[in-house]
Amino acid sequence: MTDTLLRVLSNADLDWMIAHGEHQPLTTGQSVLHPHRVPDRISLVIDGSLGESAATQGAVDEAVLIDELGQGELVGVSPLLNAPNLTAVKALKSTLMLSLPIAQVQLKLAEDVAFAAHFYHAIALQLADRLRRIFEQPDRVRWANERTGNDVLTVFGELRDSDIDWLTSFGQIETIPAGRVLLQAGRPVESLTILLDGQLAMSAPQDTFNPLALCFLGLEHSTRGQSAFATLSQGSMPGIISFLDFRPLPVTVRSLGEALVFAVPRFTLATKLQVDDSFASRFYRVVAMQIMEQLQTVGMRLMEPGAEANLDDELDMDDLNQVSEGAKKFSWMLAQLGVNGRG
Repeated sequence: MTDTLLRVLSNADLDWMIAHGEHQPLTTGQSVLHPHRVPDRISLVIDGSLGESAATQGAVDEAVLIDELGQGELVGVSPLLNAPNLTAVKALKSTLMLSLPIAQVQLKLAEDVAFAAHFYHAIALQLADRLRRIFEQPDRVRWANERTGNDVLTVFGELRDSDIDWLTSFGQIETIPAGRVLLQAGRPVESLTILLDGQLAMSAPQDTFNPLALCFLGLEHSTRGQSAFATLSQGSMPGIISFLDFRPLPVTVRSLGEALVFAVPRFTLATKLQVDDSFASRFYRVVAMQIMEQLQTVGMRLMEPGAEANLDDELDMDDLNQVSEGAKKFSWMLAQLGVNGRG
């Protein structure tokens, strides 16, 4: 059970959802979402549980369970993040949902900046929790791809120049030598970190996730035997899931070669997010988009070790324009910081 919505949303936000939502009872096996079909509703699990699954290639009728979504979980949020829906979601038992037309939610997000800040924050937290559940089970982690950075440039296109200007004013640049651990599994994340140049490798502990052992038995013990399952490129935000929820990081992030990172202290950014709903709505949406991309890639790897989340067919002119706009803004951020990318 998760109380994320009750912790993050205001009473006014909750009242709006109650007033515009419709109770939807589900029987065991009843579908909520279908893969590659755009959801028209966002649903909240009030009671019961859902199973998220995907079919393996060449075996459409053989679904692999990726995750179980319990009380308090939101489903059908992919259209809010410009992402395709790649999985099927069905009721694992009798379930009660609160269903909201996605068009109404999108209108509310556009008109009410405080609601947008709270709602995107809740979505980001829930997606981060789903990704964490996978990372904390090392035998399930099979993600091994080198990201092109297009997803990163897309999300940077969501930020305003004033947002980037604020970030560059309150953070600092750090050069990370090759092979250095930037973020260690089991430790808290104290800054928002953005990779400006170079590449970072992400790995997970091979044993059951034990943050106390990872922290207190030393760096050598906590990183021994870990093999990288992802390569992070320019613009990535390593450690973002623990930055959001304050819990110990379930993965280790290490530089592959010399890397340049930019860090904004947690307290400084947290204060900004509390007092500026407009900035918060964009920031949490950007974070949710990055986590959604990672979650979809990981989900495809859980489904089939060699599979990739093929999104090429989903790109349209608006997506390409967003990538271009994001590239411009990321380049402008580098210029503001006096950084020349090394490629």
